[in-house]
Amino acid sequence: MIKTFLGKSFGSERAKEPSSGNTTQTRIDLDQIRTLIEFFPIGKKLRYYPEFQKEIVFDTFVIAYCVNGSFIYSGEAIDRDSQGYPTAFCAGENEERIPVSDLKLFQLLVPDTSDLEMKLDYHRRALIGRKRQFNKGNSISLISNAGAKGVSTVDTVVAKQIALPDGPYAHAQMVLLMPELDTLAVTDQRKKARAKICAPVAVSLPEGKLSGPCTIYDLSENAVRIRVRDRDTTMPVMPRGSEVILDIDLGEAKRHYTIKGSVIRSSPETCAIKLEGLFKDGRLRSFDPLDLLELKTGLLNYGA
Repeated sequence: MIKTFLGKSFGSERAKEPSSGNTTQTRIDLDQIRTLIEFFPIGKKLRYYPEFQKEIVFDTFVIAYCVNGSFIYSGEAIDRDSQGYPTAFCAGENEERIPVSDLKLFQLLVPDTSDLEMKLDYHRRALIGRKRQFNKGNSISLISNAGAKGVSTVDTVVAKQIALPDGPYAHAQMVLLMPELDTLAVTDQRKKARAKICAPVAVSLPEGKLSGPCTIYDLSENAVRIRVRDRDTTMPVMPRGSEVILDIDLGEAKRHYTIKGSVIRSSPETCAIKLEGLFKDGRLRSFDPLDLLELKTGLLNYGA
């Protein structure tokens, strides 16, 4: 039945390969870019934690912005209007002007601070895992002191690790991050409360492919993050926006959920999925607040 339903409803140099794969931005909100530039400016000291592990916090700062593949190393290279909105970005020795109307890709360049992992105790190093914090597709949450307004946070996805061929930071190891602008928040608390869990899930795609046994390990307001259970296997290719079906069996007759979702981002090891609907009595229905609370309670108490 589910398969049938799916078939019916479902700077001075150029950065090589500027796209971040499944996280390519196709539409950029100017208000969000303005806020990002305001609270995450070039040169400001920041903090971050990898893979939503809030107990693991490191220092960093933004080295440059990467605009449509061109690096900008100074805030002075941004033209603004009287209200502070960026109107253009000036890149390269010739100050090539990139109007905001042509803005298709906006990324953050930060130093590669992988060595800081060696200062962690065994438990916290194990939380990061064998793949290290800056593996492509990993999540890096940036934190900035927003002054009287509180704390500004934004989640980003690792696009790639790079060594710049020239410019002021030539040959230094850097990391290119793709900001998830919809997570940008200026507040004293995280915009999206997350909980660490460990519950089984099976994932199927419209084409009939199965990812094999997976584990839900992170839950937010309306999304889950999963990883493959067998570390020697990988997930099938799931581009951003792909429709998926999650089958969650928590061991009780009333704790079996079949959910439709869409891929937010994915890597060979993990995948973030937005929860869009719940199958009840053979029909797909939108989640109501009670549905989400029941699901969250079941996941948090699985195995307890």
